[in-house]
Amino acid sequence: MADDLFTPTIPPAADEARRPPWRPQSLLFPAVFGGPTAVTVLALLNGRRLGVPRRAHLAVLGSGLAGLAARLTMTFVLFDDGAGGPVRLIGALAGGLVWLVAAATQKPRFRAYELRGGEPASLWLPGLGAVLVLGSAEAILILLVAAA
Repeated sequence: MADDLFTPTIPPAADEARRPPWRPQSLLFPAVFGGPTAVTVLALLNGRRLGVPRRAHLAVLGSGLAGLAARLTMTFVLFDDGAGGPVRLIGALAGGLVWLVAAATQKPRFRAYELRGGEPASLWLPGLGAVLVLGSAEAILILLVAAA
């Protein structure tokens, strides 16, 4: 009689069709250097790769929009006083807060992926691209808000 106790319930073939995910911890670097927009897009892509539930995607998207709105609001308030230095720090903090939500929603799925023997993908090129493209787009938006 065969014992099913040590038979895995999720076969490794379930993850083979998807692209390998990034480490949720690695999303911190694009969050700090690219702001909330960069980390939101990367976290949504990573959530799709991990197969997180819809409510986790909505939590990341909501925190990203809230982070961007908070950054725009704080930039508008600070630029009225003529201060330009703290604006970068506010962007890093807003990105970090979005990263906290993304990491909290993706760590359990990523841990399960690793325990099944999965190897994470490299975030170097996508992270750098997100920082350059989305961070620049966010900076242009900030400048437009500050000029208004």
